[in-house]
Formats: sequence, C-alpha cells, structure tokens
Amino acid sequence: MTRDDEGVLPVDVTPSQRVRILAAAATVIALAAAVILVLSMSAAAGPGLLGDLEIYRGAISYAVGGGDLYEWVYQHPTVHGLGFTYPPFAAVAMSWLVLVPMFTAKVIWTVLTFALAAACCWLLASQASHLPGTRPAPTPESRLLWTALAALLFIFGYPFLHNLAVGQASLFVIGLALFDHRLPRRWQGVLVGLAAAIKLTPLIFIPYYLITRQWRQAATSAGVFLAATGLTWVLFPAASASYWFDKLWQTGRVGRTDSTVNKSLLGFLSRLLPDGAATTIPWLVLAAAVALFAYWRASKALAAGDELGAVLLVGSLSVAVSPISWPHHELWLALVACWWLMQRGWLPSLLTAVLAVILVGYPWYDDYVTMSPALAIGVELPALAVLLVIGFGSRPRLARVRR
Repeated sequence: MTRDDEGVLPVDVTPSQRVRILAAAATVIALAAAVILVLSMSAAAGPGLLGDLEIYRGAISYAVGGGDLYEWVYQHPTVHGLGFTYPPFAAVAMSWLVLVPMFTAKVIWTVLTFALAAACCWLLASQASHLPGTRPAPTPESRLLWTALAALLFIFGYPFLHNLAVGQASLFVIGLALFDHRLPRRWQGVLVGLAAAIKLTPLIFIPYYLITRQWRQAATSAGVFLAATGLTWVLFPAASASYWFDKLWQTGRVGRTDSTVNKSLLGFLSRLLPDGAATTIPWLVLAAAVALFAYWRASKALAAGDELGAVLLVGSLSVAVSPISWPHHELWLALVACWWLMQRGWLPSLLTAVLAVILVGYPWYDDYVTMSPALAIGVELPALAVLLVIGFGSRPRLARVRR
C-alpha cells in the first residue's frame, strides 16, 4: 500500500463494508424522503386531506350513535355525496378510529401507512435474496439496501402518494394479502379472508388457490371471509342487510366507471367505446381472458418457486378486473415495479423504468377534462400498465436463470 499525495494511507473498503455504507445512506435518504412527503402534505393541508379517513371515522361514529352506516354523507367544499362503501366488517376493523381524536387518528394512520410500505419492501428484498438471478444478497445489509431503494421507488409513485393523501385503507388490505403466504402453512388464507371481508377485491385469490391446488388456503380464506361476514351480520344485521342486498349493487356510490381516474379495464372500455355503447359484454370477455392468462402466469411462477411473484400477479389482476380501480388500487403495480427492480438483466430493468414512468407520471391529467389526443393516450397508460405486468410475468427472465 502506498501513500497518496498528502501522505495519508488510503483505506481499503471491503465489499461488505461498501454494502453497509450504501445501505445506511439509502436508508437515511428514504427516511428523509418520507419526512419531506409528510411535511409537504401537512403544509398543503386543507379540506379533504385524508378525506377517506374522515369518511371512515365519520360513518362509523354515526353508526355507533345509532345511525345508518351507509347513509352518512361526507361534507366537503368540492366533493359531495361520498359515504362508506365497504362491507360492514370493515367498520368493525376500523372502529378504533372513533376512540381517538381526528388529528390523532390521522397521525397514527399516516405512521402505519409508512411502516407498512417499508415492511412490504423489506418482504420483497428478503424474498428476492433467496431466488436466483436477483440483486439482493442473503445478508441483512444487502436486504436493507434494496429495501430502501425499493421504498424510494414505491413512495414516489402516484399510487402511494394518492393513498397517503386521501388516507386510504388500500395499502392495509394489500398488505394483508401480500403477507399471507408468509404465515405457517396451516394458517395461510387467514389474512386473505380478513382482507376480503374488509374489501372484496382479495376474493380474487380464491380461484388462484383452486387452480394451483392449494386446497387448504382456498378453504381457509373462504371460511374466514364467511365467518367475519357472518359475525358482523349477527352483530349488525341492519347494516349487513343494507350492504349485501342494496348498497353493494349501487356502483354509482363508488364513482363513475368512465372517470379518467378509474384505471380498470371497464373504465378503459367505457372511455374507448362510443357514448351509449354497451360495455358489459366486451368487459366480461376481456376480463375473463386477462384473468385466465394471469392465473396461468401465477401458477407458472408458483411452480418455479416464485411464490411472492405469483401473489403479486394475482393482486395486479384485481386492478384489471374490478369495475372501479382508483390510483391507490395500483399499489400492486408499484410493488411489481419494486420486484422487477431487484432482478438482474436488461429486460427487468427496462420494465421497471417503463412502469416507474407510468406510475410517477399519473398527475399529468385531471378528472373529467377535455384532453388533447396525446394527453388522452397518456391517461390510459396506467389502465394498460396492468397488462404489461401480467404479460411479462413476475420474473421476465425466469426461464433463463440457472440455479
């Protein structure tokens, strides 16, 4: 070893030390970014900030006081007629909101949202470190590094920003479904069943379990869903009857299917087809074709040992086939972008970049506006992004990887 011009011996940095340094730096940057997001959101605070959380708390408080859970209406300067749209069990799961002041509820909700985002990214990095052809090494330092990098990509995507700003429950529902496969085998399906009882979209995992012959998971998830729903029916029969026999079928309570903010396949077709054209049959045919292909992709990923990738594909399918998919529903796609980020090769890197541009570029348009043809195409990119995810699968180079 020789001295440099100033007579100081250079320090040799080992690869493991380099990873530790990078992990520490990336973690600090990710934490700083989270703080900046919260401060920016707080500085711009006004009517409607964490509005969905206000809806949850207001409707549940009204129901606790003897009112109808589904008749309470959110009072907002620019948004009218919004109310509680989830199954009654969701009100039970979120009943803690009425026990604390609104400001405290918002703080707890925001902290939990960031904590769950970090946990999801950690899960991805941990799972990737045990698969061939991925960047994270099976060491705590490498997992922390890729968790922080994935978190930066995740929290700056519009799906997370939208979820954060409106105080949505979507990330919590997604988190339940995402972590379900990490439970002991005999308990798998419990979290999916609970998630479905809160918000119906996770029911899409039951056909996946059946197709892949995961009989225990299918029975458990269906059983937990029915048990939670049945228990709620016993405790709150009026609200349950109102939801299952009436409110569930009033799709207008959720929003307009042709809204540019709706990124489902039905929303895409509603905007693509001429005014007055029938959309139900084309949507059902397209949704069935996409679902069959997605389930096939997921079953191939599961057979290849990529269980988490299979879960991500099925979750992404829910974005496509749900009648209404708001930006925060596309958190599944943001997780796929993070999953691709952790894979080696030019194709996963390119797909990550494409998906990241789509998810970050969300705010380039607004709802119900007259758009130029070029901007109109951009509006549809998030709706079509799910086809990109399902088309390339969870690991685009899986077949070329050698163990």
